[in-house]
Formats: sequence, C-alpha cells, structure tokens
Amino acid sequence: MGLSPKLRGALLIVALGATLAAVHWADSLPDAADAKPGARIESRSRATRDKPSSAASSALDLQKLQRGPQSEPESDPFGTKDFTPPPPPKPKREAMAGGSGTMQAPAPPPPQAPPLPFTYMGRLDEDQDTTVFLTAGERNLVVKPGDVIDNTYKLEQVTQSTVVLTYLPMNQKQTLAIGTP
Repeated sequence: MGLSPKLRGALLIVALGATLAAVHWADSLPDAADAKPGARIESRSRATRDKPSSAASSALDLQKLQRGPQSEPESDPFGTKDFTPPPPPKPKREAMAGGSGTMQAPAPPPPQAPPLPFTYMGRLDEDQDTTVFLTAGERNLVVKPGDVIDNTYKLEQVTQSTVVLTYLPMNQKQTLAIGTP
C-alpha cells in the first residue's frame, strides 16, 4: 500500500503539529513534585514557575556548591608504575626457650630437577641391545643406554617397567615408568 508523496507529507505535518501541541499542553501543567499531599494544584504562569521561591532558596546551602582549594595529586597519573610485588615480610624474632633469643629461618629446600619432558612410546629388544623410543614435544627420539639427549639427559638403564635417566646439570636420577611388557 503506497501513499502518494503529497499525502505522506501532509500526514507528517499533522503529526508534527499534534506533537508540538502536546508538548505545549504538558508544559503548562503544574509540577506534581511542588504539590503537597491533599493540597489543591493551581496553575502558575511561566514567569513565576521559573523563579525559585524564597523558601526554597533559603533552604539551599550555597557553601556546598563552592569548590574547595585545589590540591596537588598524590601521584603522577601518567608516570611509570611498578607492579612488582612487595618483598615478603621479615620473620619475627621470637625468644626461644633457653636460647640466645633469635629464631633462624628454615633453610630453603635443595633445588630439584625439572619433570621429565619425555613420553615413552615403545622399545625394541634385540639380543642384548635395547632401544627405547621417546617423544619430546614434536620430536621423536631413538636412544640406547649411555646416549645423551640434548646435553641435558643421559639414558642410564632400561628395565621391564622403568627407564632411568640422569639430569646432567644437577646429576639427579629420574625414573620414567613404562609399565609391564
């Protein structure tokens, strides 16, 4: 259904006129916030409605609207920030029962080798030689006892249920379980 352009324009003008009349009518109504419960609402002219009443102006504290003296910011909002955590708190010194009065902090644990980065894939037994197939990430490794992997691990021993490797930087032995044959 299409309206002619003249009819559409006329309808828009009528709608605009009705909207403007409704706005003018709503503006002439008294404010409900000004009325007290049970009081009769009277119409006021625009001049008296725009002026604040003397009772309302006396209740308004103008000192609260004043801005106080400007102070400098506590920190530079555009400066560099240090997000490192604060150092741990120092241990409290407590008197020991019969000692000189200070308690020693426990020694840190000895360093440990990282977990083995290898996954066992299989093994091949030929006469007295045993070859083990391992994976490290995307790499496939074929190693025998005595072989060194990446100058970091050395394959020491292969048994029916384990592969023993030595972490060379710390000379610590680690065991990789391979299950039973």
